Parts: sequence; structure tokens; C-alpha cells
Amino acid sequence: MARPRRALALALTLAAALSALWLPVEAQAQGLRSLHVDALSMRADRTRVPVGETFHLAIHARVRERVAALDELVVPDVGSMHLLGDERHVSAGPGGTDIVETLTLEPTTPGPFTFPAAYFDAIDANTKKPSRFAANPVRVVVTAQAVYYASTRTVLFPLVARVLVMAVALFAVLALVVLVVALRGRKRIPVVPAAAPPAPVPAAPPRTPRDEVADAFRAYRSAPADGALRRLRAALFAAAGVPPGATLRDALANTGDAALRPVLSAAEHAAFGPARARDDASRELSDATEAWLR
Repeated sequence: MARPRRALALALTLAAALSALWLPVEAQAQGLRSLHVDALSMRADRTRVPVGETFHLAIHARVRERVAALDELVVPDVGSMHLLGDERHVSAGPGGTDIVETLTLEPTTPGPFTFPAAYFDAIDANTKKPSRFAANPVRVVVTAQAVYYASTRTVLFPLVARVLVMAVALFAVLALVVLVVALRGRKRIPVVPAAAPPAPVPAAPPRTPRDEVADAFRAYRSAPADGALRRLRAALFAAAGVPPGATLRDALANTGDAALRPVLSAAEHAAFGPARARDDASRELSDATEAWLR
């Protein structure tokens, strides 16, 4: 009789322990949303950044559900870098919701740095189980600021060139004076009046931000690479009146041109949107820019 009782007591103890382990997991899972997660990725707009300059780290998530926000998203640790801005943009459509969170960062220490993966916890709507969805880590290299030391040759060469120019000018003046004195002793020859100087050519009008956007757009349309895209985005942000390193929110708030706002949003989507939607985003950016330049 003693052995069956011991076995029964051991089974009851094991069942109680398993219940204690399961209850916190089940309680935690009840607080998570059920989502169909299609994508979660990170991307930096610059992989080599000098100390003191700014760059952007974009985190993109896409879910099939229509959500107003994704507060579960945990951004990566930025180490010793200065966090200058944190902007989250949510756009919902018939196929789901895209969430893009953009961190504006300023590195302070040279050397390689790897951002750990951003992540969030949710119920996987496909498996009905609690899951942790994580993005890819991103590595950037922070370079030291270049220090310029003026060499003796660099300092003396402009000085010597300036002295030579002054000597040549002085020699020319002396030669002219000698020639004038020599001509005074000779018989005067009738002087034919010189022809009137040509009318001055009017100076070209100063370039405007719209001209810079037009040049950058022509370069992007001929070769839509990342460098051309960054140049076009910078020209559009300059047309909105914001300095380099500003975010989309700053540009939209600063510009009074209502026609420029959709072009700014299209440039941001093309620069930091998902890779699989890059062709559509590029076409949207080209159409919006061309319409604004008309």
C-alpha cells in the first residue's frame, strides 16, 4: 500500500509544478495581440559615418491587420551614440499596415558598432502561439574626424605665388610708364577711337531649391541607385527648408507648399520602405516629383 500512495503523491506534486510553470506563460500570452507578421527589418542609410555627423536607422514592420500603432516594438540599444530623434510613421492600406520607426543618431566614438535586432512579442496568428519576432542586426563603421595639418609647402606656395604676381604687375606698370614717356617725344599720330565694348552679358539667375531638385531627379531617373536616391531626398528636404539630418516630420511641419508634402512622403517611403516594395515606391516618387516640378 505504501508504494501506490508514494507514486500518487509524486504524480500530484509533478502536476502542481507543471501547472505553476504554465500559468505565468499563459497569463503573459493573454496580454499579447494576435498578428500576421509579414516583415520586420532594420536598415541604416549610411554604413560609414564620421564622428559628429548624423545618420538614420529605420525599423520597418508590416502586419496584415489594420493597427493604429505597434507599441510592442522594442528598438535596439544605441550604445554611446546620441539619440537626436525618434519618429514613428504608420500607414495602413487594404493589404495591412506598415510601421516605420526612424532613429536619428550621432556617433561619438570611432570604431565598428552593431545594432542588435529590434523585436516585439505577439501571438503568431498562423500558429496561435506566443512568438518573438526579431529583425536583422545592422553594422555601421564610425570613422574618426579628419585632422588637417598645414605643411610648410602648403603655406609658402600661395605666398610665393602672390609675390610673383605682384612683381609681374609692378614690372608691367614700369614698362607702361617708360613707353608713355618715349612716345611723348615723338610726333603725335591720330588716335583711332577704340570700338565700343560689347554690352555686358546678363548674369545667370541664382539657382533655386527647385533647380537642385530637378537636377537630382534627372540623375535618379537615369540611374535609380541608393546614392541618387539620397541626393534627391536631400534636395527635397532642402526645398522644404530644413537642414541635413532632419526627419520627415520636421520637413512636413516646416514647408508651406502643400504640393511638396506627398513628394516628401514618397521619398521617405522609397528610402526606408521594404525592399520588396522598392520598385513601386520608386515609381511613386518619380510621378510625385515630376508633378511637383511642372
